[in-house]
Amino acid sequence: MRQNPANSGPRHLMDYSLAPKILPGLPGVGPHPRQFSATGLGMHSEGLVVEFGSTESWCWIGNFQPGMTNFSAVYADVESLEANVFAGGQGYRVNVETGELLAEFGGDIESVVEIPNGEALLLCSPTDFELHRRAGGVIWRSRRVSWDGFRNLSVHGNELKGEAWMFDDTWHPFTVVLESGVVEGGSYYEVRQE
Repeated sequence: MRQNPANSGPRHLMDYSLAPKILPGLPGVGPHPRQFSATGLGMHSEGLVVEFGSTESWCWIGNFQPGMTNFSAVYADVESLEANVFAGGQGYRVNVETGELLAEFGGDIESVVEIPNGEALLLCSPTDFELHRRAGGVIWRSRRVSWDGFRNLSVHGNELKGEAWMFDDTWHPFTVVLESGVVEGGSYYEVRQE
């Protein structure tokens, strides 16, 4: 049963009708979509089009300009009514009810791993990782782990494991502790000068 947005009680994204939905393109009718761009460019080009809500009083459509990768997805937080929108690797955090832009981040995000407790998202760039709270804010950012890319990423308990690419086209195992962002292994090592 759909809750009426006019009620003063809390709304929950678990109600399927209120969950954000990626659309195949910009609608031809209705109000103009809200434009989001991390660079200020492309404000009138079609990006990742997302519909928020489905009730007349707060349904809106966002057009999110992409970053530098092919990764696009939306992760909504039930309690805070916030969503993390990833458009071509560019991250946007928005209030799903008001459409307010809360933060911009990334640009080169290639994938996101949902942490099993559901409270955090692990953002994977070609070289490192960031752990974000679902309701906003960076918890930690790892050191550089790879020269350019990862494969075989998986979460085991409190650790992320995978392989990092080296410029000689070899792959090197690594582990990231999810509580702290401490990395062991990987393919990238800084050269220290004495």
